[in-house]
Amino acid sequence: MFRRPDPATVPYAGGVDLTKPHDACLKCGRPTPLGVSLCDNDNPAHIKSPSTTQVHATILIGVIVGIGLLLLLFRFGSAGIGPFPSTLTGYSTRADGGFDVAVTVTNSGSRPAGASCRISNSSGQDYRDYVFFTDPIQPGETRTFTQTMPPPPPDSTTPLTVGSLVVKCS
Repeated sequence: MFRRPDPATVPYAGGVDLTKPHDACLKCGRPTPLGVSLCDNDNPAHIKSPSTTQVHATILIGVIVGIGLLLLLFRFGSAGIGPFPSTLTGYSTRADGGFDVAVTVTNSGSRPAGASCRISNSSGQDYRDYVFFTDPIQPGETRTFTQTMPPPPPDSTTPLTVGSLVVKCS
C-alpha cells in the first residue's frame, strides 16, 4: 500500500548508538533516538507526534465530559418520578404455602411511572425477596395490585409469615 524509498530491512543511517538505550520506529522498527517515535525515512519533515500526556489528557477529558452528560441525562430523565408510598392491604394463604398479596401503591410524583416493589421479611432485604413491577400509575393516583408470592424453599431457615411481610416501592 505504501512504498518506501528503501525497505525496512536496510539499516537506519540516523546515527543511533545501539549499545545505549533507544526507541524503535513505530512504522518500520528501525532504531531511533530516545523519545523519537518515527525514523527519518518515515517522517522526513520531523513532524512531532503528541506526547503521551496530551493523548491521555484528551481521553480523560472526553471520559469526564461523557460521564457529566450521562448524569445530566439521568437527572432530567428521572425528574418527577416517585416517590411511591405503599402498604400491604390484604393477603390470603395458598395451599402450597405461598401467599396472594394485595399491595396499594400511590404515585406521589408529577409524571406517570411504574414502581418497582419489593416484598420481604421485616428482617431486611434478602435475595429471596419477591420483586415485581407495577403498571404505569398516573400522578396522584392510588392503585392496588395483587401478586402471588411463591412458597419459600423447603430448606429456608426463615419461614414467611404474613405478620413479618414488609412492602417497599420505589
